[in-house]
Parts: sequence; C-alpha cells; structure tokens
Amino acid sequence: MYDYILRGGTVVDGTGQKPYTADVGIKDGKIAAIGPSIAGEAKEVIDVTGLAVAPGFIDIHAHSDTAFLRDERCESKIYQGVTTELAGQCGSTIYPCPDDRMENIRHFAGRFQEFASRSFQEFMDKVQEQGKKMSTNLISLIGHGALRCGVMGYEDRKATPEELREMRQLLERDLQAGAWGLSLGLGYTPGVSSDQEELNALGEVVAKYGGIITSHMRDQGVNTPKSLEEMYEINRKTGAHVHIAHFKASGKKSWGRAPEFVQNVAAAREAGINVTVDVYPYRASSSGITNSFPKWSIQGGKHMAVARLQGEERQRLMEFLEEAFQTQADGEGLYIVTTGGRYPIADGKNIWQLSQELGLSMAETIAKVTIETEANATCIAFAMSEEDVEYMLSQKNFAIGSDGSGLPLSASENEGKPHPRNFGTFPRFLRWARERGIALEEAVHRMTGLSANILGLSDRGFLKPGLVADITVFDPVNVTDKATFENPFQKPVGIEHVFISGQPALLYGQQTEKRLGQFLLKR
Repeated sequence: MYDYILRGGTVVDGTGQKPYTADVGIKDGKIAAIGPSIAGEAKEVIDVTGLAVAPGFIDIHAHSDTAFLRDERCESKIYQGVTTELAGQCGSTIYPCPDDRMENIRHFAGRFQEFASRSFQEFMDKVQEQGKKMSTNLISLIGHGALRCGVMGYEDRKATPEELREMRQLLERDLQAGAWGLSLGLGYTPGVSSDQEELNALGEVVAKYGGIITSHMRDQGVNTPKSLEEMYEINRKTGAHVHIAHFKASGKKSWGRAPEFVQNVAAAREAGINVTVDVYPYRASSSGITNSFPKWSIQGGKHMAVARLQGEERQRLMEFLEEAFQTQADGEGLYIVTTGGRYPIADGKNIWQLSQELGLSMAETIAKVTIETEANATCIAFAMSEEDVEYMLSQKNFAIGSDGSGLPLSASENEGKPHPRNFGTFPRFLRWARERGIALEEAVHRMTGLSANILGLSDRGFLKPGLVADITVFDPVNVTDKATFENPFQKPVGIEHVFISGQPALLYGQQTEKRLGQFLLKR
C-alpha cells in the first residue's frame, strides 16, 4: 500500500525534459512509482489534475541556518514550495571556533550566542538537546568569516602560518562532520581582510572533501571581473568547485554590464574553471548599512566604520558617501528596514526621507544612523537595473536562490519590513518565466535538478523512483508572488502541496503541524 498517490498531475521531473501526465506514488519517504494510472491502494489519494508535480524547490542561497531557532515553522519558505536550503552563506555561521576563543564566536553570533559552538557537530548537538525543530532541510556550509573571527577576531591583517593551520583544522573537522563546503563573505568583515593565499589554503581542504566554495564576492559592481578572477584562482590552484552567489551588476556605475559579466563566467567555464552561479529575481539587495560604505572603512570590523566616522578619517569616508548619494533617487534607493530599536526615527524610511526630516545631507544622515545604531541597521538597497536583472535571470545555467531566511508571515513577528525575496522568490521566478514564454521544465530545472547537480546532491532534486519524496505541487498557470517591498508579509499564490521525505508539510495550501526538516549531511 502506498502512503500517498498524487493522481493525474503533470510531472515536471527536474531534469529539464518535457513534462508528462502521470501519477506519483509515495511510500516510506521515497518516490515508489511514477506512471499512468498507478494501481494499488493508498492511505490517501490526492487529485492533482491540472497541477504541476515537481521536485521540492532547492534554495541554493539561503540564510535560514539560525532562523528555525526562533521559529520552527519557516513559513516564508514552505509557502514558496522550498524543501531544502543551502545555508551558512556569505561567510556567516555561528561556528566553528578554537576552544580557548569562544568569546570571538559568541560576539560573531549576535542574538544566538547560546548556540555559538566550537564546531558544526556541537551546534547540531545543541539543536537536538534543546528539541529544536525545523520545517525545511538544511544543507550547511561553514562561514569563512566565522572561521577567521574564531581564530583571529576582527584583526585586519594577513593570517600567520599558525592561524592558517588552525583555520584549516577547524574547517576539516566540520567537513568530516558533514558540512558541504565553505562560504565566503569577502565584502564583509572579517572576510574582507583575507588574501588569495588564505583562500587557496582553505580551498585545498574543501577540494579534499569534494565540497563547494560559495562566494559573496569582494566587489559586485565595477570591479566584478577582478572579484571573479579571485574565485577562479582558487579553482586553478586547488581544484575546488567555486560558486558565485547572488550574481549581479551592482551600483549605477556598473549598470549595463550584465552581458559582460555573464560572458566572463562563460569564458572561464570554457577554459575549464569549475564555476557555477545563482541569481535572484529582484533589483534590490538587502544587508547592513555599512554595505554602502567603501571596503577600507570596515577593515577590522564594522564597528571600525563607526570609529572612522568619529575620527581622523571621517572626511575621507564622508567624501565617498557624498559622491554615492547625490540625487533624491540615490537616497530613495536605500531604505532602512530596522535599527532594532536603536534609532527608531529611522525605521521604515529611505535615506532621502530621513535626511529631509533631520535637515542633514544624505551622507550626513547615513553617518548619523551608522553612529546611532553602532552600525547595526538593516537596509534594502535598489542597487541593480531591471535590464541587468532580466539578463542574469535569462541564463539557463544559473540556478535560483532567494538570499532569504525562513521567516514568519505575521508582520508583528518580524522586525520592520524584510525584503520580499524572503517570501516570494520561487513563485516570482515561475511567473517571470511563464510571462516570457520560458518552458516550465526549464524553470523548474533551475530551482531543482540544476541546484542538486551543482551541490552533488544525489537523493533529491528530481522525480525518480527510489529518490527521497521531496515534492512541490503547484498551479503552473496562476503561480505568482504577492510579497512587495511595501507589504512583504503575503503568501504566494498557486503553491498547493509540499511533501518532505514523503510527508505533507503543506496540504491544500495550508502548512501542516509536521516539522519535517533535518540536517542533510555530506558523506
């Protein structure tokens, strides 16, 4: 007897091959059968006529590594059809750390200090001991920023041979425990202080375990070619698979260069570089307020940006901000999501609005918010052009990631108005593909099988008998996002059923009480 039969749907199997009409039988957590009119009984038969039956969506760029510690529902992801997330991105995890420097990682962990851990294994043990559950599967990376901070703190200098040895040992221990690779946050502190030698040394360890190195690159704007070259060099020297996260042409000075940047990656692949890419379907990014600062100003920690604004380097920093924020449109393009209660007058306002209220220039306004919040303000920046985003999205071999976290759908349970990508990325991409006449099988492949192939994930990402029954059922004609920058807390339309390991996480458009997520370990 089957546990479930999904009857009469259009199977879009994740391979990119043409869809076909078939039933899908689920038993003991696995896909047991796919075929026309599956015979035999089932505990439940679900009529999915007119719906697409696809592999569960894989979010290849996610920040849900600690989200479930606050809220096990992960509503913003389940309602999008996401079943698995690649987490620990942009250099940021709350482990690992040498035994004698736990204070370093506790500081790096912020609000999750009690879960800050010496190792990935210790973190998983704490999660289990405290009975924490999650609604999506997590594939975990090790954050290079955390690794560096654990060993060196926020010191802005070259790592010594002994420090490099420590970092390599910590990374190897976590890879042995089942982590999938290393994430770089080279635009953030302390990753910004690393050099090619350090990245190559860590790349050797990742390569040894067949892992992946994902990168928030050092520069995602005019210096993108140089940033890409840094990643290619890791691959040349170590053989490690490198992956460019949330690829974009950021900042007005780089608008229109998306075709050039895409061709750069294509040429590297043709030359034998093992490099892959993910993108998201929005023209705005989201990060801390110091993401709009020059990289030299955050060397040694983002708190140093505050110190520099109050010291001898203030004028140099202000000149940079004054050049970057000259027009009303520039100021309207940087929106403050939340200051976490540190400077409430700024919450929910763009820099132009706030500058008018304060009677300050936009550069002075940014400086004031940074000082008042000790550089702890979350912002949304409309940094890309629509044309560049469209061009990046149109690339068949670029996977789709959200750059978002598993968040509650209730506004009262969130801080400010987070980026709508947290709530709408995957339905938005499906709608975008539909409107542009892109085949459904191609769109689904870029959210499922392509990501599984990039990761070397062998037991899910496709619909095939014997694989894990992670399945998303959706309405291909009407699926769309509803989340906006003004009101992100809106469910998408058209995601009907979600199964994780053969059990329903979402049925008839409503999340169930089951919390089916688990850590997926690389072995």
